[in-house]
Amino acid sequence: MSTIKKVLITLFIITAITFFGIVIYSSGRTFLNDEDLVGNTTGNIYNGGLFCERDGKIYFSNDNDDGSLYVMNSDHTKFKKLHNDKAAYINVDENYIYYLRANNTRENASGSILFFNNTGIYRLNQNGKALKVICSNPGAYVTVKGNHIYYQNYDVNSGLYLYRNQTDGTLERLLLKEAAIPSIIMDNKLYYVGVNENHNINVLDLSSFTTQTYIEGNFGYPIFSGEYIYYMDPTDNYTIKRMNNDGSESIVLVNERCSTYNITNSGKYLYYQVDDLQNSKICRINLNTMESEVLLKGHYKQIHVTENHVYFKDFDNKNTYIISADGSSKLSTFNPPNLGED
Repeated sequence: MSTIKKVLITLFIITAITFFGIVIYSSGRTFLNDEDLVGNTTGNIYNGGLFCERDGKIYFSNDNDDGSLYVMNSDHTKFKKLHNDKAAYINVDENYIYYLRANNTRENASGSILFFNNTGIYRLNQNGKALKVICSNPGAYVTVKGNHIYYQNYDVNSGLYLYRNQTDGTLERLLLKEAAIPSIIMDNKLYYVGVNENHNINVLDLSSFTTQTYIEGNFGYPIFSGEYIYYMDPTDNYTIKRMNNDGSESIVLVNERCSTYNITNSGKYLYYQVDDLQNSKICRINLNTMESEVLLKGHYKQIHVTENHVYFKDFDNKNTYIISADGSSKLSTFNPPNLGED
């Protein structure tokens, strides 16, 4: 065998070993995020986290396939099924998808004996491969910020508490002994509404793990958006209000009883569901002009926003509706394909 041939074979072997070494190393490590990364919007998480947009793709729970996890381009093309799991509280970073497995709520769900096997918080690669358990207990309100996952975790012995874990699932920590919902994490502080002792907007310092009151009051589902905090007021018939970030100058935006709401990414429109028996309706208000309009009469839920669209469901889950976030298109139904087994 010539010297050149021996050298080429040696180089080939070294290259192959290096390549497979990189593959094995990469498959076993977790890629880190920028600490400012947000996995999904607060408003979407409040509404179940059924839609999440990242880098021109929308990850969603497909009702036409009993809630299975799908992805599509943001212009509603190139649908792909990622996993059979019924997904909720979807978060996406640069490399992974995080979600709550909600198989216990499927139409053909097994009985309560398998309840724990049908739930939990999981992570997938964006190609739908390499499923990883983050937490095997039932949970809710999964929220990714930076390299941490925040979620409610239910344990039969202790109850429903707020936890934090690393995105690789290796360091779970109890944060609050109450079923608090993360409103926003910023400057290494978690803002939330109290559940057990008060309904103030409180803040948990994630360095010292101490809590203090941020704004006293009775708040429901606050959304921090720009210079304002939007919220529902349980003491005032669940009307929707807005105040400055320091709690000053509260004003009423929707003077009707509401069951849910969300705000577009641009901050221009607030979409909301009025819960008023025969006068129930889903509406939107232009936050620049304060003009409101009715989209549909009836009972609707789970309002989600992406960069260019707003999605919501009717109360019995028969239809999902879509409208452009800026109000430029007419209301239509969102009808993704059922691609069967992944």
